[in-house]
Amino acid sequence: MLNLPLRRVRALLAFALLAATASSCVYYNTFYLARRYYDRGTGGEPYTVDKAGGGQVQEFGRSIEYSKKVLSQYPKSKWVDDAYLLWARSLLGQDDPLQTVKMLEAFDGRFPKSSLSDEARFYLGVAYRQARKYRISVRTFDEFLEKAPKHDLAPYAYLERARALVTLKEPVEAAASASQVLERFPKSKLVDRARIARADALFDAQQFQAARLDYQELGRRSLTDEDRLRYLLREVDCLEAAQQYDTGLALLKDALSHEREPLPPDTTGGKPAIVQATPGYDRHGRLLTRMGTVHLRQGNLDEALSAYQRVVRNYPRDPVAAEAQYRTGYAYETLGDDFERARQEYQRVKDQSGQVGFGLQAIDRLRTLDRIAQFRSAGGDSADRRVEAAFLTAEQYLFSVEKPERALEEYKKIAEENAGTPAAAKALNAQAWVLSRKLNRAAEADSLFWNVVHNFPATEAQLAARDYLEMSGKSVPSDLIKLPEPQYAAMDTAIMLTQPPDSLPALGKQVDFGPVDSLGLRPSPEPIPMPRESRRPYVPADSGPGFAGDTPGHVAPGSTVRAPEPPRTGARKTTPPPGSPADSLRRAASADSVLRKAASPDSVLRVAPVPVHPVPSDSTSGDE
Repeated sequence: MLNLPLRRVRALLAFALLAATASSCVYYNTFYLARRYYDRGTGGEPYTVDKAGGGQVQEFGRSIEYSKKVLSQYPKSKWVDDAYLLWARSLLGQDDPLQTVKMLEAFDGRFPKSSLSDEARFYLGVAYRQARKYRISVRTFDEFLEKAPKHDLAPYAYLERARALVTLKEPVEAAASASQVLERFPKSKLVDRARIARADALFDAQQFQAARLDYQELGRRSLTDEDRLRYLLREVDCLEAAQQYDTGLALLKDALSHEREPLPPDTTGGKPAIVQATPGYDRHGRLLTRMGTVHLRQGNLDEALSAYQRVVRNYPRDPVAAEAQYRTGYAYETLGDDFERARQEYQRVKDQSGQVGFGLQAIDRLRTLDRIAQFRSAGGDSADRRVEAAFLTAEQYLFSVEKPERALEEYKKIAEENAGTPAAAKALNAQAWVLSRKLNRAAEADSLFWNVVHNFPATEAQLAARDYLEMSGKSVPSDLIKLPEPQYAAMDTAIMLTQPPDSLPALGKQVDFGPVDSLGLRPSPEPIPMPRESRRPYVPADSGPGFAGDTPGHVAPGSTVRAPEPPRTGARKTTPPPGSPADSLRRAASADSVLRKAASPDSVLRVAPVPVHPVPSDSTSGDE
């Protein structure tokens, strides 16, 4: 009888303990589910370290649902700050860094005594970087590393900091940050990622030998042939950038000797030749294409063309052949100075790939070459078109082919063939611009600018030359400058003779044209020049190549600027006729270089746009 009450007491005590802990288990289980879904989304990483690898967005969504449930149903639990931080981290997984920033900036205010403050600061830095707020991201990581240098997330902080610094164009600092992972955390799973980041940063810092050593180590640690090839090609990038072409070629030849060259496709059956795509089938072609590119950089046109054509022959209608065909055209254009042959080779790229990839790049370069050919084929009465073709050719050498010395020769030829004309003045200005901006020969450039100021009055080129001289600190006497004559839109005199003045386009007020002369022409109103002291530089509509180093308002070849518009007078707006000569210089357009027209339509000053083409991306490179 005495044992029965004791059992009841024990049962009551167990029930009371279970009731006390039930709610704790419930909210812990809810948070546990939120964390489990988050880990599934990141693959066990603290966050999605490489966006290219991606994550499972639906898992992050479920994590957010359970995190919100903890916050709403159990606001006094000890897991509230964990759930809040997990919610913010899940938003990073859903590629919503701005909302993550908003939540984590308020973390310390909401949870002032939380032990997760340092961790929240780290994820705030990650969110800043993904939101492209790179400078504040670096500062946030610095604060985190100062307060928690031995935190488990410290190697991740150094890696993220390095990535932000690379974007900020600070490669030396980025390499130092990535080195901290390798030196302080040699057993971290981030070692390979940090070495890649350091190698890329060293390459950007032009420390090519050090970068090559990192790529060599990455190649030795690679587990697949594809990775080994990628890092070998990055080694070649370093050797090529350091102009060690022979060493680069030797490296490629050694790798090529371990690959089997594919047999030429059988075309006897009458079917289109298509190479059989098997794992690693294109490695021989990629290596051979890269050898051609090294030959091209070295100046060996024949060897480069031979390598490219072997690839085109061995890989018909394959992306590797499309790249080789594109680079064949590029070789003729840049090294061979044969624009016509380059056009023919670019036109063949679409036969290999259609209008995708290198096919699109070929179409882009063809546009400029076709335009040059069109103007060159103009008849004897199209002097303006021939001048424009000459300017286009010079700009092609300057911007697309990246041969400033060759462009200088073209501009000099234009100035000599059109001596004493406005085209010669533009060409002299273009020579000066290349000398000062591309070749660092400022004294020669200033001499040409002064030549234009003294010998080409009343031209736009004179005003541009004056502004470039003043921009470099020179003083140009005002009495040397003469404003160009205004250009009026053609008016139909027959209409003027037969229609009453009231029916003519309104000019804001009635204009008395005066008596009609025997030819039916009426005197034009005098232009009203803008005072020199009130001029304002124009801001270019774009800032193409060559803009770096210029002050705002100075434009280069290929830019389009609009003159300040006078008050609308109701006059009909006109535009210059097509085919007018292209202005090949970034003109330092000032307000006094445009005359306000009291009785003519408002004007638009245009510089013929010139497509700017970057050096083609090298798909054979390991820089992905």
